Amino acid sequence: MKPFDELTRLGRIRRMRRLASAALTNFGVSEARFFLVRQAGNTLFRVQTSALPGSEADDDLFEEGQYLLRVHEPGYQEPEAIELELIWLDAMRREANLPVPEPIAALDGRYLLPISAPGIPGTRNCSILRWIKGRSVKNRFQAHHLRAQGRLMARLHNFATQWQPPVGLCKRKFDWNGLFQNDVGSGMANAEAWSLLSPLHSEAFSFVAERIREVMDDWGQGSDVFGLIHGDLGVDANLFFWHGEPRAIDFDDSGYGYWAFDLAVALDACRDDPSYPLYREALLNGYAEFRSLPEQQAEQIELFLAGLQVYWNLWAIGGVYLYPRLHREFDERIARTAEFVVRYARKRSGLG
Repeated sequence: MKPFDELTRLGRIRRMRRLASAALTNFGVSEARFFLVRQAGNTLFRVQTSALPGSEADDDLFEEGQYLLRVHEPGYQEPEAIELELIWLDAMRREANLPVPEPIAALDGRYLLPISAPGIPGTRNCSILRWIKGRSVKNRFQAHHLRAQGRLMARLHNFATQWQPPVGLCKRKFDWNGLFQNDVGSGMANAEAWSLLSPLHSEAFSFVAERIREVMDDWGQGSDVFGLIHGDLGVDANLFFWHGEPRAIDFDDSGYGYWAFDLAVALDACRDDPSYPLYREALLNGYAEFRSLPEQQAEQIELFLAGLQVYWNLWAIGGVYLYPRLHREFDERIARTAEFVVRYARKRSGLG
């Protein structure tokens, strides 16, 4: 049998379908149709079958009989991190009725199962989520979408503030090291990627990173500023709307971080838009309907927004250096986001 890494894309998909079929059996699915959604990082399948045990009726939030099977990419997330995500999602659904994906337990009660299949090395961790109804508003969002997003984020933050995660489970941190030093999936630690920056970008990026270090040191990591966050929720990504109401999907990259950072991520989609002040006001007004955000934290959202661009650039530059074929895909965005950081640093520090 040909090694998995030597297969064509179609060959890899065929083998992953066999693994998906084995996973579905362990989740109690005897008959199903399933279709590839994406094979980039995690391999995702949309599953159509009869209702699974543990799927409580919620016709407004979920598509009946439809699920998302995730075959998790080895090495990207530790099993403990995926388990924490799944338990957190279950708690948000059952304890607060939040509009987030609902995990389905396997026949043995676990949310995460290691599955093996012939022709695929090792095992792959698999999980199943109910399929959420909704559509993206990417490229056509308005201020009222940001306001609705703010309301949802406040509810998510409120829940994270009072919820106690199980002992022994952990997730990544969007702290200073997590943003600017660690390897976050490019194959190169962000600490190494700094050396690949141009002098202009290095100066501006360093200004932002050091200012964020000062803010984080001043704030600490108490529940008033820090907790479990989505980390990738924007009107252009991972946010659906259904009859005007928002629902959050894809918590794969969630972790522990600052509430202000999560809000900065929410504004990333409109950071260069002339209507940015209007969108910002809408997001924070919606947030204030359910949760108070001290002015001290609100004032630093733009700093965290600049830090987000530094973080993304370090990841992308490291990835492009190791995998030059990615250069064309990332080149324009690298230039655009780096320029945002330079403008921010010049405005705040007087850098030439």
